[in-house]
Amino acid sequence: MGLGILDTFGLMGAVILAAPVALFGLDKFLSGSRLVGGGFILVAVLMIAAEEYVTKPTDVAADAAQDVASSVVETPEDDDE
Repeated sequence: MGLGILDTFGLMGAVILAAPVALFGLDKFLSGSRLVGGGFILVAVLMIAAEEYVTKPTDVAADAAQDVASSVVETPEDDDE
């Protein structure tokens, strides 16, 4: 299932915030400070992963609304006859 428009904008915001952290970590990693650089790269990856996989309060309301809508509206089935 694809991302909705709000999910896409949320992910874009997380990437915009994580990109400078990742670039700083890459710079530190390549300049010789492997532990600090790796730590910043890990933080950047966790920022994006948290946006994608952690359930937020708005997600709970959207999921509940989707469940109610799917129980009320029947989706047409594809009949190949």
